[in-house]
Amino acid sequence: MNNIKITIATKKDKEQLLIWFKHYKINQFIEKRVDCFLEHNSTIVAKDRNKIIGVLQWYVKENPNEGVAEIEEVFVSEKYRGQGIASLLITFAIKTIWEYFIKFNFKPRKVFVFVGKENIPAIKVYEKYGFKFVCSVGNLFHDEEELFYTLNL
Repeated sequence: MNNIKITIATKKDKEQLLIWFKHYKINQFIEKRVDCFLEHNSTIVAKDRNKIIGVLQWYVKENPNEGVAEIEEVFVSEKYRGQGIASLLITFAIKTIWEYFIKFNFKPRKVFVFVGKENIPAIKVYEKYGFKFVCSVGNLFHDEEELFYTLNL
């Protein structure tokens, strides 16, 4: 853990990020997604030296004046799971989201996330940081039931 750094991704990270999002299987979509999140400084990475070992992406929902953001795409490399990397990414994201809204004189209000019902480790991390279960939204993205959680800022 001594070499792990949490930071906002830069264009230097693009090639590694393209590999992280290959699960989308649509190459032109992957590159546009990575470019968009990089442009808006809303990709957070965990690095072991210069290698990305975890990624979290977030974005502002709808009108920024509402102060609402969504955390999306939280991944930690399998080799690094269980070491607190997701916790570091989430705490950094919450701080970054807060600062984003304050910078533009908007009141930070909520962060929300969808998480698979079977993803118990992720649920525990979100609940640890104050996210509250709101409801089940059924099979929103995949065959797995998704749960909706929010955090009041």
